[in-house]
Amino acid sequence: MNFKEILKKVSHWVISRPKTTGLVSFLIMLALLSFVVKLRYEIIKENERREMNNILNVVKQNFEHVLKSSYSSALTMAMTINDEGEPENFEKIAKQLVDNNESIDAVQLVPDGVIKYVYPFEENKAVINYNILNSPQNRFEARKSIKSKLMFFAGPMRLKQGGVGVVGRLPIYKNNRFWGFSAVVIRFETLIKESGVNTIDDTKYYFQFSKTNPISKKEEFFLPIQKDFKKNPLLKVTIPDGEWNLYLISRKQNNIINQLYTSASLGLLLSVIIGLWVTSLLRKPAELQQLIELQTQKIIKREAEFGAIFDQAPVGIAKIDTITGNFITINKEYANIVGYPREELLTTNFQSITYPEDLKEDLENMQKLQNRLIDEFSMEKRYIHKSGKIVWVNLIVAVLWKEANRVLNHIAIVEDITDKKRAEEELKQSFELVSEQNKRLLNFSYIVSHNLRSHTSNIELISSLMESVKTQEEQEEMVNLLKRVSKSLDETMRNLNEVVNIRTNLNLTIEQLNLNLFIEKTLAVLEKQIQDKKAVVENLVPKEIQITYNPAYLESILYNFISNAIRYSHPDRKPLVVLRFDQDKKALIIADNGIGIDLKRNGENLFGMYKTFNNNPDAKGIGLFISKNQIDAMGGRIEIDSELNVGTTFTIYFK
Repeated sequence: MNFKEILKKVSHWVISRPKTTGLVSFLIMLALLSFVVKLRYEIIKENERREMNNILNVVKQNFEHVLKSSYSSALTMAMTINDEGEPENFEKIAKQLVDNNESIDAVQLVPDGVIKYVYPFEENKAVINYNILNSPQNRFEARKSIKSKLMFFAGPMRLKQGGVGVVGRLPIYKNNRFWGFSAVVIRFETLIKESGVNTIDDTKYYFQFSKTNPISKKEEFFLPIQKDFKKNPLLKVTIPDGEWNLYLISRKQNNIINQLYTSASLGLLLSVIIGLWVTSLLRKPAELQQLIELQTQKIIKREAEFGAIFDQAPVGIAKIDTITGNFITINKEYANIVGYPREELLTTNFQSITYPEDLKEDLENMQKLQNRLIDEFSMEKRYIHKSGKIVWVNLIVAVLWKEANRVLNHIAIVEDITDKKRAEEELKQSFELVSEQNKRLLNFSYIVSHNLRSHTSNIELISSLMESVKTQEEQEEMVNLLKRVSKSLDETMRNLNEVVNIRTNLNLTIEQLNLNLFIEKTLAVLEKQIQDKKAVVENLVPKEIQITYNPAYLESILYNFISNAIRYSHPDRKPLVVLRFDQDKKALIIADNGIGIDLKRNGENLFGMYKTFNNNPDAKGIGLFISKNQIDAMGGRIEIDSELNVGTTFTIYFK
């Protein structure tokens, strides 16, 4: 039996059994349309899930950014507490933190659980002396923070100063003992604003924010509640730092199911019609094409909506080939952060714009991603802007597409934190400056106490002796002795006053100075001393050397070191003083062949006030002390190398 005969019999069978043929046509079309409906359902569901997931991730990152900023502020406040447990410069630092961080409304220091310091004060003075460890509302979460030794965000709750907010508390320990908390207060409206919840288009989705009450163990909701919202399609994430739940809920309950019912009903009706009217089978391709075009338009619309969110996101987003690092898709904000046009970025990879020192860690994380050891990671890194400047970003990377256990591409979300890093660095420098000033002030107080105490003790002793003298001669002797002590006290006060002027002069005149010229001027001043000692002074400093310095300080420093080198010369040889300049180290070197200093014995007291190391009656022990203070005030430092009976070398480093 050939093919034609078979075809003829099949045609005859179809024509002779119209009901059976119609039923077969109905079943075939029903199966085909069921597949199409299922495919459409999967596409719609996936697009909606992806859209909701992207929106939720952006808002979650905003929450985490707020909490990280709050942690940095709380940690900064904790660092203001000195070793005695007292805050230093609380008002100044607190004001900088609140002014520079829009995410927080107030900061507090809570020694032993009692709020003692708060900024701004007027708006929050109602909480002063409030003991949170005795408050049923606060103590549970406060003790939880103490137990974990980590920062924890309590609330949302009703604040004592009015309104609703959350309080992040960082436990502070001094000498392994609990001191109290460094806390930040974020009003609930500020938290919601900074999270970006209110910026999302609410015609399709809305957010809900909740937390399980630590006392009642019931979930409490803080945004306007939509009744029975959990029946709607939703996504949920947990923010562990506050044990909060964040929901993104679709406004159209079971919208996908309704679309599925509509499509299924239409397919069933179409199958029935085709089954009843077999002759319309020839028109089926056109109907299927129309249906496909309709689905294509809906898919394009969904992609356009996703593209709008992608391009309008407040953070940089890029889709990247995981193997090569090449950019696949980039949004506008990402291009703005690194300063390159999108077209130029699409021809390169992320390695080429990453700061070299950060590239190793980035590539190590990417290797873990490719080896399926992790699915996501985050880090702070630097990009090289097209203009050449450095841009700090907070980077979050997550796997986007896998195939056969291989990661093909990933998504990178970046947030520009350059201003925050700059503010942190400025705050750190301010803190270091305050610490250094405090240290110098303490050392100076020791000096003042020591030197004045000896003079006042002598005056008191002489005064007591004067009451017991009997002869005029003894009384005159006591008066002369009192005059000498008084003169010594006056000299001490003058020296201390000069040191105070050095340490408190914050507005020094700084100029470009020719170092060789200042050395020559100093040698001219010391010409008689040089001739008397028959000293040889070699100025090997190049004439073109320029330094940025205060003229009066430079004259004083050169005079003290050169005159000392000549004054303390060795009696058995002609004095030799050599001055040279190390351009690589930016340092002036003054070497002599004098009597030298025993550094093992006197090294710690070398630059102390009134410290002398020889029997020279002209030595007062003030020159090196003042010079050291002047060098420190200009941001430099000094080193010494000396050997008894060989000579001494001073190295002065300029900033």
